[in-house]
Amino acid sequence: MPYAGQVLKNPYTGEQITFEVTGQDRGGSLVSFKHVMAPRQTPTFPEHVQLNQEERFDILAGTARYRLDGVASLAQAGETVIVPAGVIHVNCWNAGPEELQMRHSFRPGHGADIFFETIFSLAIDGKTNSKGEVNLLQLAVIGNAIEGQTFNAGIPIPLQQAALPMLAMIGRLFGYRAQYSIQKQP
Repeated sequence: MPYAGQVLKNPYTGEQITFEVTGQDRGGSLVSFKHVMAPRQTPTFPEHVQLNQEERFDILAGTARYRLDGVASLAQAGETVIVPAGVIHVNCWNAGPEELQMRHSFRPGHGADIFFETIFSLAIDGKTNSKGEVNLLQLAVIGNAIEGQTFNAGIPIPLQQAALPMLAMIGRLFGYRAQYSIQKQP
C-alpha cells in the first residue's frame, strides 16, 4: 500500500516519485506526489483521458511540455497545468535541459497512488519492457481494480470499457496482480 514519504525510482525512465498524500490519508479525495524527471524527448505516457479525475501539475523547477486537447504547450517553474476530467491530454514531461520537478496530483485520488506504485514497482523488479511499460494484460488488471477511469485516446472509450473486464480476467488467469509494491529499493 502506498504511504506518505515512500520514494520510488523507475530505472528505465529515470523518473522518481515521492508520495506526499495517498488515498488512505484523505479518504481518497486526493493523491499527490513529487515527481522528478530527467530531460527526455518523448512523454512517458501516451495521449489519454481520465473520465472521473482532475489531474494537476504544479511546476516546481525546470520546464514541462504537455498537450491538452491536441495543443502543445510549455510550463515553467511557478506555473500550474490543470487537466479537467474528460480532457484528452499528454502528461507533462521534461522539455528542458535541467531536471523537471513538479507536484503531480489527482482529485479525487481513485487509486492513482496504487497505479503509480504498481507501475514503478514492476519496473524496479524488471517486469516491464525497456521503456518501463507494462504489458496490456497487466495494465488491464490494474485499471480494472482501481476507481480511476483512464483510457487511451486512440481507441473508442466504449470499446475499452467493454474489453477491460475481460482482459483483466485473462490477465489474472496469467497471474498478474492489481497491486504490486517494493518495500525498499536496492
